[in-house]
Amino acid sequence: MEIDVRQYREQGYTVARGLIPRADLLRIRMRLMDLLEGGHSWPPDHFQVLDPARFRNSRGGHVPVGVQRPARCEQVFRDIAEHPRLEQAMAQLLGGPVELFTDQALIKGPQISGQSFYHQDSYYWKIAPERGCNAWIALDQVGAEASALAIMPGSHQGWNLTPHEAYYDTPTFHSAKSGQAFTRWRIPLTAVDFSGEALLTMEPGDAAFFTNYTWHRSEPNNSGSHKCAYAIAYKRKEG
Repeated sequence: MEIDVRQYREQGYTVARGLIPRADLLRIRMRLMDLLEGGHSWPPDHFQVLDPARFRNSRGGHVPVGVQRPARCEQVFRDIAEHPRLEQAMAQLLGGPVELFTDQALIKGPQISGQSFYHQDSYYWKIAPERGCNAWIALDQVGAEASALAIMPGSHQGWNLTPHEAYYDTPTFHSAKSGQAFTRWRIPLTAVDFSGEALLTMEPGDAAFFTNYTWHRSEPNNSGSHKCAYAIAYKRKEG
């Protein structure tokens, strides 16, 4: 397995093509479509959903867009979150033994844009510099206007957290547990020079690795079909 450690350290990201076999990911993709239609008995705090006042699935239930910590609920997700190839890559990039920090499955339906804006994960997670890494694994083919991840190369250099501002998605995402609109954080648009970004076209099984300080965002989904991804974060073990 080839992991470009130099690119990761210098530019804050790297892409491993075909990291996870497509057959393994197909099971997750199918399970996410079941979750989308309410096929589960999971606690509601695992889900971020579209505004329930406006959006319902075919069974009249919530429409999930984010599934938090699915590996805690089912083995099919743990098999990927703890996949030996993923753990090996994380250990190479972080320079030592690693452990799973968190995971999130993403579902972008054709009825919403699902665009996210530039942000740094450590603004949320507070992981120290050089100790955390996120893998964004494509479950579908993604590209421009179809949920692709975008990275700002070199934005991790200096290991500084850029000031963020609060915003709401359009349409708003809500907590399935509380029903409240979910506040997100982004780097102000006036602080971003988009001309330097790298837009990552990816196939199912490709994984984009980036530091917790690397600026990243995602494209809207204007493809007309669901686009899914699995984001899995690791951190270097202490000591």
